[in-house]
Amino acid sequence: MRPVDGRSQRWSSHRAARREEFVEAALRALARHGPELRVEQVAAEAGVSKPVLYRHFTDKAHLLAALHDRVAVLLMERLEPALDPDDPPHLRIRTGVDAFLSLLEEHPNLYLLVSRTVPAGATNEGEGVRAGKELAAQALTQLFDDYLHAYGLDTRGAAPMAHSVVGMVHSTAEWWLEKRSMSRQEVVDHLSETVWDCLDGYLRRRGARLDPDTPTSPDDVLVARAEHTRTPD
Repeated sequence: MRPVDGRSQRWSSHRAARREEFVEAALRALARHGPELRVEQVAAEAGVSKPVLYRHFTDKAHLLAALHDRVAVLLMERLEPALDPDDPPHLRIRTGVDAFLSLLEEHPNLYLLVSRTVPAGATNEGEGVRAGKELAAQALTQLFDDYLHAYGLDTRGAAPMAHSVVGMVHSTAEWWLEKRSMSRQEVVDHLSETVWDCLDGYLRRRGARLDPDTPTSPDDVLVARAEHTRTPD
């Protein structure tokens, strides 16, 4: 077995840590100056010269790709609590909507930057907001699929319903970010109700009901259905 080069590992860890420092500096520069990525502003925030920054990022597009990655990570970290099956359905919806809007509220210029740009290179076409939206849609698709299956319904509706919800939330959030005519909580209230109405209406039209305020996992639905249809001895 080839021995591990400790110096190489330490150098790689150091470079990764320095890149993270520059990403943080880029976040501060965007917050201070607006949604345009200017390398000289990032370098100034980091307290280094542009040549030093370029030792860790090959070019501006490389730094932009790192910011796209950061948005995708931030978005999925914030959406994760909404997948907790121990919470009631309506609370999970509200948690997910609020998580997304909180990201826009805290990092508006970062969001505007990554929503308007695509990093160079074919492998980067799905990064940033696009990747976050796709991951959110995938998670919702799996969740809807589980519930539809538990109710004995056609699961082919899960994916279009999930993408519709993600698109609606995303479009409303961008409107709010531009207009700011309502508070974040007001938008969360309205949007959460609308998303719930979509899910509730979809189920009711197919003869199924889901209590918005009772924690009910797909397994709970399957058990309840089995008990309801069980033939007495």
